Amino acid sequence: MPPPSTVVDRAVGCLLGGALGDALGAPVEFQQLDGIRAEHGEQGITEPPPQALLGDATQMTLFTGEGYLSAWTQGNNGGQWRPVETVTAAYRRWLITQQESKPPPGATGLLAEGELYASRAPGLTSLRALGEPELGSPDRPRNSSKGCGGVDRSTPVGFAPSATIAYGLGCRLAALTHGGGGGWASAGTLSLIVHLIAVQGRRLPDAVDQATGRVLRDDGETAGLLAEASTLSRLGASVSHVERLGQGWIGPEALAIGAYCALALPRPEQFPDALRLAANHSGHSDSTAAITGAILGARHGTAALPRQWLSRLELADVIERIGHDIGASCTGEKFNERRYLGLDPPPAP
Repeated sequence: MPPPSTVVDRAVGCLLGGALGDALGAPVEFQQLDGIRAEHGEQGITEPPPQALLGDATQMTLFTGEGYLSAWTQGNNGGQWRPVETVTAAYRRWLITQQESKPPPGATGLLAEGELYASRAPGLTSLRALGEPELGSPDRPRNSSKGCGGVDRSTPVGFAPSATIAYGLGCRLAALTHGGGGGWASAGTLSLIVHLIAVQGRRLPDAVDQATGRVLRDDGETAGLLAEASTLSRLGASVSHVERLGQGWIGPEALAIGAYCALALPRPEQFPDALRLAANHSGHSDSTAAITGAILGARHGTAALPRQWLSRLELADVIERIGHDIGASCTGEKFNERRYLGLDPPPAP
């Protein structure tokens, strides 16, 4: 296994890399490829805007991380380990940021970050589900959605104590809002890939193959598309391969496109090109690029991330802090646990 400092750096790289992909793809999220090229040139969009704003995927990823760290800290201080409950509470805190214009008096944690009180085209499935008193689980789904809103927020739990926990918890957290098998199984699969490459130090192709075998038991669509992504990656990097995998509006497609781009352009110096490949297609550009960025950030750490891009990124310091603490929780390194004790409880729906 990699040394603790490497795992911590990979956790930071995972969250920052995902945020960079999200920021790169957000301006072209709803455009067809021809329209992207007409607006940005033949190469499409090539770098994030001067103000690289967080998309809804990154916002919810941060709250996933905060909720997970709340559970970890409670368990490490004599309390119960209840990650599903604490992440549920974190998602309801995120919902407050979509309903209010500024932090309430005395807000703590991410609720105190004024920049998060911005609506960045969040998925209706998540908004509706989180407004209900009872959320879903893989065994008791509340809807049949297999949209990508579960997978693109799932990377923090890749730093859970084991591969089994990473996969299972990724599935359960996505199923809170997305009840279709592809909606939650793709999330567990991404969490597992992150764990295998960042924590166990596995090669990315091997990690994708292992994750494909695991998800086959739960969702054939996710497994099939991920296997196809692996095959296509060996043929080289091409937008035609991306669009063969779909548009990324559903979880299995978004995961497959994100994994394909990371597999096709896997070297650290190829990070910008991998994100460009993941963003420039006729589909859910921000989520697919976020997944690619998270995977490569988890594999290579922060050294692979373009400094110029990071300098533009909204709340980069907050993302780095959550990433550091996630990695530290995984390796036993010290971090400020008090940040995650006694977080503001959300109001009941």
